[in-house]
Parts: sequence; structure tokens; C-alpha cells
Amino acid sequence: MNPPKKTKEMSWTRLGNSYVLVDPDSKENITLDPIAFMVWVQCDGETTIESMTDVFSVDGNRDVVQAALKGILEKLEKNGLIEWNE
Repeated sequence: MNPPKKTKEMSWTRLGNSYVLVDPDSKENITLDPIAFMVWVQCDGETTIESMTDVFSVDGNRDVVQAALKGILEKLEKNGLIEWNE
């Protein structure tokens, strides 16, 4: 699978336990939890899901982490925040 990439760069701020992204075109705010935000930050078009899994995995939980990452990436894609690098 190709590495995911952000559809556009957005400014962001931390608000309590969430991160708020601001779409530069629509000025719409998008709120992410800390884990989804950390995944979104890594979507640079070069970092693979395998590499992301390495970042989040501890003590042999790669399968669980990879499944969770795929779910987060699907939600980010559905919300128009990422696309898959060609």
C-alpha cells in the first residue's frame, strides 16, 4: 500500500485533550484526538503504514496497532484530510 499524504497543510492548535486543524481554504475547524493527530502529522507521502506501526508498537502488539492505524487512516481519508500517494 502506498504511503498516505495530507491533502493540504493546515495550521493547528491544541485545545485541552484535542487538536484543532484549520482548513486554510474553508476556514473550517476539524477536531482530532491526540492519536489521530499524531497519525495525521506522519502522513507526509513518504511514511508507510509499516513505519507508523513501528512508532506506535510496543511489546509485540503490531497487529493490534496496525489494525487501529488502518481504522484511523480510513477516517482521515473519509474526512478529506489525507489521500493515498500514487
